[in-house]
Amino acid sequence: MPQLLWWGTLTPQGESNLAALRFEKPMRISSIRIFPKDAQPFKEAPDVVSETQPDAFFIDIYFNAQYMGSGAPPPGQQRPPNALVPTRLAYVGSETNFQMDMGSEYATRLMIVKGSYDAVSLAIYGEIVVKEEEKEREELRYVPKVLHVAEPIPLSKALDLANSSKPTRLADQLLSIASEGVDLSLAARLIFCFKPPDEYWDDSDFPHLYADLENTDDDFDLESVVNSVKKRPVQDTVAAEAYTILANRLNDFIGPKDANQAYHFAELLSICAPQHPDMARTVIEQISMDTIFDATTVDKEETINWILDACTNRDIATHIVEDQPLLELFESLAKDDKASAYTQTTAKRIVERVKGWKTFQKCLADEEQDYVSCVKFLKDVLIEENSTGIWLSCMVLNSDLFEALVKIESPTATLPPPLFRSEALAVSHGEFLAFIRGLVGVLGVLTAWAWADSLPYDACRERALAILNVWQSVDGYDNIVNQLLQLRQLTKRLGWIIEDNDPPRKSGMLAEQVLSRLAEDTVMNLRPAFIETVLKLKEPLFVISENERLAMRKNALVAQDGLAGAVEEVLYTSQRPLSLRRLRTLRVSMALIRKDIEGEEGELQVLKRFWEGDAHGLVVRLVELLVDIADDVGSHFELRQADRVDHTHISLLFETATDLLRLIEVVVGSYPLTSRSIRSLTSAIADLYTCADSSNAVFAQGSDACTSGSEARQACLDVVQILVGPGVATETGSLAALTIFRTLLVHAASPNDHDPVHKLLQVFAIIDHLLPYPHDEDMEVSEPSHWVTSVLPKSLHDITTFFKLLDLDNRLHLFRRLVTLDAGVIGIGEWLLGEEMKGWSETLRDLESPGLTEEYRLVLQHQVVASIEFTLDLVKPESTLAAWYYSSVPSDPEMSSLLHKVLGAILEGHYFSLSLSRLVQSFATTSGDFDSELRLTILLLILRNARVDPTLPGAIDFLLPILRGLSVDAIDAETFTLELSLALSSYAAHSATLDKDTADVLIQTLQWCLEQESSSYRILRCLKIADFQSLCDSLLASDAEKESAVSEIRTKFSLDEDKDFSTPPTELPTERLQLPVNALQDLLEPPQELERPSTPRAGNKTPDILGTIISPPTAVLRSPAATGLTKKYTNDDFRALRQVPSARLNTSRLPSMHVDVGISGHLTS
Repeated sequence: MPQLLWWGTLTPQGESNLAALRFEKPMRISSIRIFPKDAQPFKEAPDVVSETQPDAFFIDIYFNAQYMGSGAPPPGQQRPPNALVPTRLAYVGSETNFQMDMGSEYATRLMIVKGSYDAVSLAIYGEIVVKEEEKEREELRYVPKVLHVAEPIPLSKALDLANSSKPTRLADQLLSIASEGVDLSLAARLIFCFKPPDEYWDDSDFPHLYADLENTDDDFDLESVVNSVKKRPVQDTVAAEAYTILANRLNDFIGPKDANQAYHFAELLSICAPQHPDMARTVIEQISMDTIFDATTVDKEETINWILDACTNRDIATHIVEDQPLLELFESLAKDDKASAYTQTTAKRIVERVKGWKTFQKCLADEEQDYVSCVKFLKDVLIEENSTGIWLSCMVLNSDLFEALVKIESPTATLPPPLFRSEALAVSHGEFLAFIRGLVGVLGVLTAWAWADSLPYDACRERALAILNVWQSVDGYDNIVNQLLQLRQLTKRLGWIIEDNDPPRKSGMLAEQVLSRLAEDTVMNLRPAFIETVLKLKEPLFVISENERLAMRKNALVAQDGLAGAVEEVLYTSQRPLSLRRLRTLRVSMALIRKDIEGEEGELQVLKRFWEGDAHGLVVRLVELLVDIADDVGSHFELRQADRVDHTHISLLFETATDLLRLIEVVVGSYPLTSRSIRSLTSAIADLYTCADSSNAVFAQGSDACTSGSEARQACLDVVQILVGPGVATETGSLAALTIFRTLLVHAASPNDHDPVHKLLQVFAIIDHLLPYPHDEDMEVSEPSHWVTSVLPKSLHDITTFFKLLDLDNRLHLFRRLVTLDAGVIGIGEWLLGEEMKGWSETLRDLESPGLTEEYRLVLQHQVVASIEFTLDLVKPESTLAAWYYSSVPSDPEMSSLLHKVLGAILEGHYFSLSLSRLVQSFATTSGDFDSELRLTILLLILRNARVDPTLPGAIDFLLPILRGLSVDAIDAETFTLELSLALSSYAAHSATLDKDTADVLIQTLQWCLEQESSSYRILRCLKIADFQSLCDSLLASDAEKESAVSEIRTKFSLDEDKDFSTPPTELPTERLQLPVNALQDLLEPPQELERPSTPRAGNKTPDILGTIISPPTAVLRSPAATGLTKKYTNDDFRALRQVPSARLNTSRLPSMHVDVGISGHLTS
C-alpha cells in the first residue's frame, strides 16, 4: 500500500521559479496530491492548512532516475546517472490527485518543481525502495496475507439513466444551470437542427425567438413560406390552428409537379420533423405528398436528403409506410440503375428508415423482438446531426413513445447492453428498454453540454464532461457515449475546449480524458472531425501524454491517407510482441481496408494497392498477421506464471484478432487460400479460441478482456464455418474442409506451453461446431455431404489418434456425431469401433505383462474401464445407437472376432466390475445375433458375474436361453461346469437372499447338465458338500413344487471339493484415477535404453583394466601347427597350444573354459 512520503508547501525561488525536494532514501512515487488554498488535508491535524496559489497553473516536475534493479538496466532502459525525467501537471483547482508510474526498476531521491505558481501544498505518496542486492541479504520471512477482493462500486442512481423513470432528468438539471426556460426539446432543435446564426445568440430574447406561422405578409411563393419558418423553431405551446394556417399557406402555392416545388416542400417537412408532433401531422394530412413527389422531382441530392431527414420523424415515416404508392416510389428509386448512385443509396436509406421506425415502435411495445433491425435503424439515424435532433425531439415530445420507454419491468437494475458494438447480442425486452432509456438520457446530457458550451457556461460544461467521463468507464454507457460523440459538432467541441485551455481549466482536462478514450474506438478514428481534432492537438496537454498524442496522431495520419496508408501499415513488419500503439494502428488500417472493400469500387482497388506494395495478396498477409497476434495472445496464457497481467494489452490483442477475422471473413470467399495458409490460419484460430476460453475463466465477467475474448471466440467459429463449406477449395482443388479438419485433429495434440487438456477440449469444441447436423442446409440434399464423401475418408488415421485422446464423454459424443453424419455411407462408425476394440485388446494384453508397476497397472485398468463404459453406453437400451451396434457388429465377422477376443481376454484375466456386469447383461439380451463362440463367452461371463456378485438383480436371467441355444459340441464341459460350480458356491453363501426366479434358473440349468450325455456335466468341482446341500435346501424352499427336481440334483451330481487354484477375480477400479505427481512423471518419461557396447577405436593402446585380457600375440604365433596367419584348430590343438610356457606369461588370466567341438558339431571324446 502506498504511504505518505512527504507533505509540505513549496515556494519557488530565483528567476527560474524552481523548488526542490531531496529525500533521505530512494523513493518510488505513486501519486502526488495538490490541495487548494485553505483546505485541511488531514482530519487529525486541523491546524495544517494548504497555501496553494493561484487557483490554476502548470508545473513541470523533474525526477532524478536511479536504477534499483539487480545487475545492469535492460537494453533500451539505460539512463545517465544524473538523468532528470520530466512530467507536467496541470492544476485546475480543488483537490486533485495525479498518478505517477515510475515502473518497478527505478526510484528517485530528488524532485525539482518548476512553474508559474506562488505556492503549492502537496502530499507525496509511494514507498521507500530497497535495492535487490540488499533484499537478498536480508532474511525476509514470508507472511501470508489475505487478498481482499475489490467489490465493484455501483453507478450512482443519479447517473444510471437506464434504470430511471425519467431518463431526461439529468439533462433538464444541467440545462437549468446553464439558462432558464430552455427545455431539452428546444435545446436539441437549436443545437442539432436549426443552428442559429451569430446575431441570434446576441439577441436579448434568445433562445426564445420563435417562428410566426400565421404571418402571411411575405408570402410570395412556396420558397418564401418555407423561409419564414426555417431559421427559428416553433413554440411548443402554439395553438393547433396555427399549424392549419401554415398548411393553408403552403396549399396556396402548390401546383403541378416540378423539382423546385419538391425541393422546398421536402425542406419544409424536415423543418416540421423536430417540432411539436401536431405540426408535421397537420401538414401531411392537409397536403398529399403523392401530388408533389415522383421519380423526376426527387432525383436531386438536396431534395432526397431533406426527405431522408424528414423520415426521422415518426409520423412522417408512418405516413410513407402506409402510403403504398409513395413507398413503392422510393423502393423503385433504390433499384433504378438510371438514377445516380447517391440517389439510389439515399432512397434505400429512406425505405430502411421508415420501416425501421415501424419495427422500433413494435419492439418498444414488446410486439416484436427484432432488436437487430432496431439497432441498425438507430445507427443510421444517429450518425447525422439533423436526424439526431429530430429523433430526440420525437422521443421527448410524443407522449406514447416516452411512456412506453419509461416502463421499468424489473426492479433489478441492469446496465444498458452494448448493442452498438454487438448488434446481434441476445437481450430481453427489459434490457432493450434499458438501452433506449440510456440512449435518450446520454443524448440529452450531450445536448445540455453542447448548449452550455455554446453560451458558454463553464460550470455546466464542466459537470457535463465529468458525467461523460464517468460513463466512459461504465460498461454499456461507454458504448452509447462513444457512438454519439461521432457527431461532427460534438467531436469538434472537444477540440475547441482543449485548445482554449490557458490558464488550465478542469473542463479542458476532462475533455482530454474523453478524447483519449474516444481514440481507443477504431470507428471513431475514421471520422473526419476526429482526425482534424487530433491533428490540431498541441502541447501543453493535461492528461494526454506526448507518447499518447504521437500515437493518436499516427492513427489520424493513417486515416487521413486512406487506403494507401492502411495498406502500408498492414504490410509493415514490426517487432514482436506487438505494442499497444502498433495494435491500434493495425485496427485503424483494417477498418479503412474494410470500408473500401464494402465501397463502390470493391476489392479491386484494395488489391491494386497490395500489388503496388509487392505483396502476394490481401488474405495471405492477413493470415500472417493473425498468426503473429495468436502467438502474442498465447504468451499471456502459458502455464508458466506471468509476472504481470496486462488487461489492456490482452483486450486489444483480442480486438485486433477479431478485426482480422472479420476482414478475412469478408474476402476469403472470393480469394481462395493455399493449403499452407489454411493450415496456418487454422492453427492460429485454434490457439486464439483456446486463449479466449481461458480469458472467460481468468478475468472478471464483463471486463474488457473477457468481453473481447468472447467476441474473438465467436469470430473464430464464424470464419472456420465459412471455410469448411462445400464450395471452398485450395489451390490444388482439394476441399479446404479437409485441410482444416486434419489440421485441427493434429493441432489438438500440440499444446505448446498451454494446458494440454484444455487445448484438446477447445479444439474438440471447434470440431463439434464444424461437423454438420442432419438438419443443416448442406445435409438436406439427397446426396451425402462433402464431409462424408471427401473429408472423413481421408482423415481416418488422424480421427483415430484424436479419438484416443478424448475423455469418455466427449469420445461418445464425437462417435455419435460421426455415425449420425455418416448414415452408413462409408462406415466411419464401424471403423472407429473396430479401432476401439483393438486398443481395448492391446490394453488387456499389456495388463498380463510381468513386472508392471502398480501405477502403470492402475492406468491400464482405468483404460479397460473406459472401453467397457464406452461400449455399454452404445448398447444400453436407451441408447440411440443400440440398434446400429447390434446390426453392425454381428454382421461383420472381423468385428465379431474382435469382440470375442476382448471378452475372452476379460474372462481369462478374471476381471469384474459393475459396468462389466451391465455390459454382459446388455449383450445377453440380444445374444442370438452373435456366433456360437461369442455366445459361449457371454455365457461364461454371466456365470462369472454371478459368482462375484450373486445379489445382482437379473444376473442369470438370460443364462438358460443362451445355454439352450448352443450346441453341446460348442461348449467346453470342464470350463462350463467349473464356472457353474463357483457361481453355485456364491449362491450357497447368499442362500438367504435367493429369490424364486433365480432359484428356478439354477434348477433348470442343473437339470440341463443332467440331460447331457457327457459325465463331465455331472461333476461339480471346487464346491463343498455342505454348501451344495445348503443350496439345494434353499432351492427347495423357494418352490416346494420342485422337490423331485431338487432331489434328483442332490443324488445325481458328483462333487469335487478340491480348492480352486485359479486366479482370483480382480475388481476393476470405479473411482476417478488419482496418481501422485512423481508417479505421473515416471509414467510420462520414456523408458531408458541401455547403452550398446561400441567397438574400440583403432589405434587405442590404452588397456581397459576391467576388459578382456589379451595374451601376448607371440604365444599364438609360436604354435607348432601355425603355417600362416590363418590357423584352423581341431581336436586338442588349442589346448596343447595353451600348454606352451610362453602362453602362461600372463598369470592374471582365469583358467580356460574351452570345450573342444568336433567338425560335425558333436562333443569329442
